[in-house]
Amino acid sequence: MCIVPSPLSSSFAHIPSGPFIYGPEECYERLEQCPPLKPRQTLELPEFWIAKAPVTYGQWREFLEATGHRWAGQWYRVVRGWRGVFLRAYAPTPTYPAGHDDVPIVDVSQRDAYAYCEWLSGRLGWRCTLPTEAQWEKAARGTDGRVYPWGDESPRPEIQWQRKFPVGPESYLFSLAVRPRREWARAGWYWRNGHPWPVGAAPQNVSPYGCMDMSGNIWEWTSSLYNPALPQFHAVKGGSWGYSIHHTKLNVRSACSVTTPSAEYRAQGTGFRMMVEMV
Repeated sequence: MCIVPSPLSSSFAHIPSGPFIYGPEECYERLEQCPPLKPRQTLELPEFWIAKAPVTYGQWREFLEATGHRWAGQWYRVVRGWRGVFLRAYAPTPTYPAGHDDVPIVDVSQRDAYAYCEWLSGRLGWRCTLPTEAQWEKAARGTDGRVYPWGDESPRPEIQWQRKFPVGPESYLFSLAVRPRREWARAGWYWRNGHPWPVGAAPQNVSPYGCMDMSGNIWEWTSSLYNPALPQFHAVKGGSWGYSIHHTKLNVRSACSVTTPSAEYRAQGTGFRMMVEMV
């Protein structure tokens, strides 16, 4: 048993060494650059620790204020009322939005994420970094090959008809009229009337190891290449609020872009969580 002192043990989940079921990989976009998909298989990983939650607005602001990091991204805020329904529910804002401390940070590049990891490493005395694709998937699925953190049931059964990619205007119109019967993962919303949840808003969306929100809400950066032949572009996992409901399956992989390198790419649905390397 690995014994790690606080604050690591309170904010990070211990993923023990051993086998887990990975895949089968699925991919729905940028298929021309997608390498051959790997079948369902058993992989063996050493132990590691991974954050129970993605990095939030409040944590990101603390990092910016402490380091002076030059962030080229921007804050977004959840817009309520008719403007959020018909214009844009998650809109850029020039200043830090009140009441968003627990919303997962977005619009961060992979380079931004690594800068945060380096800063936190210095504070904790442990080497923080981004998880590999396999580490992320084990933390999200456990060892039994489940499709979602909670099992195999769909998070939003009423919208399974949704196109896999891209989400289109029909999803916008549907969402105007039909509220989810259940929503265990925030996903499937047309980008104009959707927005992410605060961390931990869906109590079902917790992995067997205690990691929150690994299905939907935001895409999360990994350190793994999307395609070994494309060294500047990396895999993201988990799906997001603005992507199809199908992307919330934990065996789905994507690349945010294969035109803008990961070090520079930012989007309103992409953030990250950290892992700690055991050395």
